[in-house]
Amino acid sequence: MKRSRWYAIRVAPGYQRMAAVDERLPESRRMESIIERNCRKDGFDIFMPSVYTELRHHRTKQIPQKWFPFLVGYAFVNLPRLNFEELRRVGGVVSFLRGANYGPLEFPDGTIEALYFADHERRQAFLYEQHCRKENERHEQIQHLRVQLRKILPKGRKARVSMVDHAESAIDFLSPQIKERVQTIISGLNSLTADAEVENLRKAV
Repeated sequence: MKRSRWYAIRVAPGYQRMAAVDERLPESRRMESIIERNCRKDGFDIFMPSVYTELRHHRTKQIPQKWFPFLVGYAFVNLPRLNFEELRRVGGVVSFLRGANYGPLEFPDGTIEALYFADHERRQAFLYEQHCRKENERHEQIQHLRVQLRKILPKGRKARVSMVDHAESAIDFLSPQIKERVQTIISGLNSLTADAEVENLRKAV
């Protein structure tokens, strides 16, 4: 087995931006950069440390997931066969980072492993924060819909009866217009609490 031999490459401007989505690729590669896709397409193992974040769009208010290169202008490529010339022909590769002997600077496996670990930790922290934000938004939507139901439905719901069950039992006594509104709210609540892992939340609605 050939040992890993990691070298830093300079990346041409624009090649560290996200590549076009390709549904044929596995999920793990859906957010790769242009330089990463070019290298992997030609059989090179590449690693580009990144920073992950979410940015709310000022017009649509959507929150797309974004990432940025941690080392702007650089990435690491594994060249166990020392095939430098082949890599130079890959689109987006400008040159190699050179060491004191003027040859390509090789990085120890320990250095790359430490960068991999730090990159993984950043990714996991981002995913956790993203999950917390989505859960908070879901709870806020549930509370908002519950308040709307309370304003519409007649009083007298028993303590052990959920708001959804109360609405379903009272819906036949409502006017067609209000009935349609209640059905829309119930559908919204069901979609927010449909997962098995949050079934207990539905019972509390």
